[in-house]
Amino acid sequence: MLKTDTLWEATTKYKRTYPFLSDHVTADVVIIGGGFTGIAASYYLQKQGVRTVVLEQHTIGWGASGRNGGMMNTGYKLSASALINRWGVDEAKRLDQYALDSIQAVERIASEHQIDCSIRKSGHVALSKNKKKAKDFERERELILKHFNREVEVLTDDALQQEVNSDFYQVGFLDPKSYGFHPLNYVRGLAEVTADLGAEIYEQTKAMDIKKSGQFFIVSSEKGKVTAKELIFATDGYSNKIEPELHKGVLPISSFLVATEKLDEQLLSTLIPNNRMLFDTINLTNYFRQTPDSRIIFGGSGIGYPAKKKYFNELYSKLTTVFPELSGVSIDYQWGGLIGATIDKFPVIGRTTQGAYYSVGYTGHGASQSTLHGQLLAQCILREERINKTFENTPLKSIPLYNQKKFLVSSANLYFRLLDKLN
Repeated sequence: MLKTDTLWEATTKYKRTYPFLSDHVTADVVIIGGGFTGIAASYYLQKQGVRTVVLEQHTIGWGASGRNGGMMNTGYKLSASALINRWGVDEAKRLDQYALDSIQAVERIASEHQIDCSIRKSGHVALSKNKKKAKDFERERELILKHFNREVEVLTDDALQQEVNSDFYQVGFLDPKSYGFHPLNYVRGLAEVTADLGAEIYEQTKAMDIKKSGQFFIVSSEKGKVTAKELIFATDGYSNKIEPELHKGVLPISSFLVATEKLDEQLLSTLIPNNRMLFDTINLTNYFRQTPDSRIIFGGSGIGYPAKKKYFNELYSKLTTVFPELSGVSIDYQWGGLIGATIDKFPVIGRTTQGAYYSVGYTGHGASQSTLHGQLLAQCILREERINKTFENTPLKSIPLYNQKKFLVSSANLYFRLLDKLN
């Protein structure tokens, strides 16, 4: 029977629930958003003895943190060459290392606290059906080897077939340092660790009003309020109009996924022999992988949110085009969500005019980077030296005609769909 909850929700091992806020509480820091960023920031602050309150409108990990594909891929939405062109070689090298460190931070936390989230070093393969893309891949390979001092590989013919057994793609780009995991188990497991450290976590608690009174923020929900000296927005693609500066600077991009029925292990090992994380390099990326419970999930963009049935039908069509062997296979789960993007396709850490902190714009790379961004936010509040200041030094630019974001996103989506079909 087809289910519209997420596969991750259906298979999570972490069931602890948290009360809704019904009183007036105080804390050192109030955090709005109970996803990767908010829970990680709370975790790092609590370890330093800083009292935090986390407010989550739904349940922990309900947003993008529990709706993604469970891929912790290296790098950024921007390519290595784009990073070098914008920041120069030295800073691009530090940014690349930060992305690697982000994945290691998740692995270290999961190991230290025994969070059962199926974390696994898998590597990823970026794919293209256009053989001419091999030149771009080779250029990236040379830059990464020369400036970042690590090995990646361009794949064609038999080498590509050994990674993804499909005639649909003609060239691939293998980076062995990416990981896969169960994202909801991770964020909910970390939430339990953080609560045990003393954090107060409230679910089903929407922040409805935010005021600054002297040196304190007062965040009101339907039945309670929090007073704290510091405030963190950890809402990203779900920021809506809660804070005008985030509303102006964050594009909410829709992404949808389908998960097949459980598949035969031999079939899976034939289709994706090395169990990599996989995605294509068209404008509107499709991504797919094997799951810990022997399914294949396949994701991609839709024009609007919430999803229409045709988006899921489209994903099934693309899945069976890549893998004709899966024609007729049942889809057990389908779901969707929003990710946050900035005009520059690069994450930003900043402060509002009232002094609240935020971290937004992961643009599809938040599964790993948000954990270290949580640490960066904690370091900002504690006035500690940051492990990387580039994200703070990057301004959050306003989106032109931001009040028409829905129209802009839909128009851009239609345009890129046309380009992808033409190419």
